[in-house]
Amino acid sequence: MLMAEYQHHLIDARNATRQVTYRCPACHEVVCLHRGHQVAPYFAHRPQTTCWSGGEGETAEHVTGKRQLALFFRPWGPTSFERVLPTIQQRADVWVARTPRPVALEFQCSPLAVEQVAARTAGYRQLGIPVIWLLGRRYARQRLNWRLIERYARWLPRWGLCLLFWDVADQCLRVKHHLQQDALGQYLGWVSRVPTLRAFLAGQPRTFHPRPLNLARVRHNWSLALLRGAAPLRPIQEQLYGLHHHLIQFPAVLASNQATPPIFGRGVLLWRILVGAWLFAAGPLVTPAQLQRWGWQALQLVGGQATAVQFSARPAVALALHALLTDLERTGYLRRDTGGWVVQQQPQWVTDS
Repeated sequence: MLMAEYQHHLIDARNATRQVTYRCPACHEVVCLHRGHQVAPYFAHRPQTTCWSGGEGETAEHVTGKRQLALFFRPWGPTSFERVLPTIQQRADVWVARTPRPVALEFQCSPLAVEQVAARTAGYRQLGIPVIWLLGRRYARQRLNWRLIERYARWLPRWGLCLLFWDVADQCLRVKHHLQQDALGQYLGWVSRVPTLRAFLAGQPRTFHPRPLNLARVRHNWSLALLRGAAPLRPIQEQLYGLHHHLIQFPAVLASNQATPPIFGRGVLLWRILVGAWLFAAGPLVTPAQLQRWGWQALQLVGGQATAVQFSARPAVALALHALLTDLERTGYLRRDTGGWVVQQQPQWVTDS
């Protein structure tokens, strides 16, 4: 902690002296002042003390980072440390008294379970307070993965779906932005160094131009994976077997190189093949309710994710369904009707793959 209570006033650890008894602003238990050469001054609870506000160990990175973030975001409004919110039993690392409503900053340097991130985010949401999660060095070293995206990614204007990292050594914000997946499930995105709050608010618009798919290479790789007994492809292959199809013989009309939000697991191509196979097997008339059900079933089978802490998969699934139906209408396989879509012709599954 950077702040502690003394005689009903909050004292910054930088201005504290050892001869005084300080208390935690949240639980009001006695806290100890720590000073050293490696870590800036901070307060800590005594051993075995339980405080409802929780909190991570005050590493040098965490202590220094909070002070740097307060300076970085100060143009937004007056900043303070460790604002105690007793209604939700939480304490914000940095509080920005922004008009018309404040913003909470959480600087996360240590591992945190997705349930804890979700609970803390929901607490702020309950009070109508936006929260911005910023990640430390430990997270910056990781390759982009679903665990990071699930916990900390959020949509921001002109940044798209993004992750925010605070570099203590460089005193700079780094943004991994416009996070997407290609059709085969590979994560994509850009990284930008953001030196000022003004640059952060300006954003970095980007347009992704996916490369054309090499369908022969895709079929070859999936064929090898199936021969080796790849577990992720097995439930997909089983579904297609039930419809008298084989995965590597998928019709070219179901292929797409579109980039999607990173919720489609092993990629939107597998998802489109499943939804397309069910669609044409169920014709001649396919209803919107059927398509919605197939979209979510296929998402599960390709290892996709329905929810994250700060965003939902629902818009992405709806857009993917729209793109698939548009492609099939344009190529003459479907026709829009008042009750849904009418199958005009069956696509040909490849016989020599």
